[in-house]
Amino acid sequence: MKASRWNCVLPLVLTVVILSLMSERFALAQAGTGSIRGLVTDASGAVLPDVQIEATNVATQLKFSTTSTGAGVYALSSLPIGVYKVVVQHAGFKQFIQENVDIATGSTTTVNIALAVGEVSETVTVTESVAPLMQTDNAEVATVVENRVVMDLPLQVGGGAGGRRQVESFIFLSPGVTGDFFTKTFNGSTNLSNMAQVDGIAWTNAEVPGRFWEGTPPFEAVQEFKVANTLHPPEVGRAFGVTNYTLKSGTNRFHGNAYEFHREAAFDARGFFQSSKPRVIQNEFGGTFGGPIIKDKTFFFGTYSGFRLAAGGGGSTLFTLPPLDFRQGDFSRLLPLGIKIYDPQTTRVEGGGYVRDPFPGNIIPADRVSAVARTTIVSSGTPSVKVEAVSAGIIALRSRSTIT
Repeated sequence: MKASRWNCVLPLVLTVVILSLMSERFALAQAGTGSIRGLVTDASGAVLPDVQIEATNVATQLKFSTTSTGAGVYALSSLPIGVYKVVVQHAGFKQFIQENVDIATGSTTTVNIALAVGEVSETVTVTESVAPLMQTDNAEVATVVENRVVMDLPLQVGGGAGGRRQVESFIFLSPGVTGDFFTKTFNGSTNLSNMAQVDGIAWTNAEVPGRFWEGTPPFEAVQEFKVANTLHPPEVGRAFGVTNYTLKSGTNRFHGNAYEFHREAAFDARGFFQSSKPRVIQNEFGGTFGGPIIKDKTFFFGTYSGFRLAAGGGGSTLFTLPPLDFRQGDFSRLLPLGIKIYDPQTTRVEGGGYVRDPFPGNIIPADRVSAVARTTIVSSGTPSVKVEAVSAGIIALRSRSTIT
């Protein structure tokens, strides 16, 4: 029986493993990628059909190939962002190599190729960098924010729950984006009416019709992102603006980092009009790690981001907690006020409607209190200060962790 079960499971396991190792290129169609295209001609300007073009990602050595059409046009799409080397070969012509071809998120890089007559063993190499230019066949107005900008520019963070580093803060480098992190608008649209994507996949939940909430991936996980705020493609036409984040990828070399940003009141300066410094302890920490699984074929990359904040200040803010008798299910003190707690298990149809019986004495039996409610009661703490004695502030504890 055990052997029979194993014989059924083994083919499924092998299939999953094989598909995982072979499906990377197919999965890229859904990712935040770019394209290379161009025209292949000879020295006189005549187009050359059936020319072999191969693009190699310098970091991962992944190769993508195609041939030119009868009109001499070629295109390589769904390329992971990064730097590429383009190699062109055709019988009767020298080999052509274009290095330092930069592929950006959602952009197309044009590399026009003019082959010189000669032997294939001869090589013409161009090392000048080639980057995406204005897309003349696309009316979209967009800005690509590169990783160099994200990592090198200073970033102001606050002391609240949103005080951690937010890669989305850099979208304001794009023309037409105004407001702040929570109320940003695209070209005068209503706030929250924009859409977020991660590697080309929607990262948005609808809150109300016409508005969208979006959350950004961890700061260290983003390679670059593209902000499109005018005439963006129809596949993302549900929003006034679109932000497409492209995550980092593993390469043929192991690489990673670890970080910790710490803040506490001992290192803060007192404000000019403050009599004392607010109490705050803030930590943002995490790390990244990536590398090859199978060299030149399969890679991995992961990140962890943690945020912890304990902060407080002056004021008379007060949290009201249930009294001890309420925590034990005893609501008898509410009976003189005419407030009764009804038993949902006694619900029945009567007189064309639904009726219930109240709990005897307005007390909920202990075995009727759910495990979730008991856990919530315990975690909320117990009242320890009388209302009339409260005059100081509170300590707010916030925690957030993100794994990609």
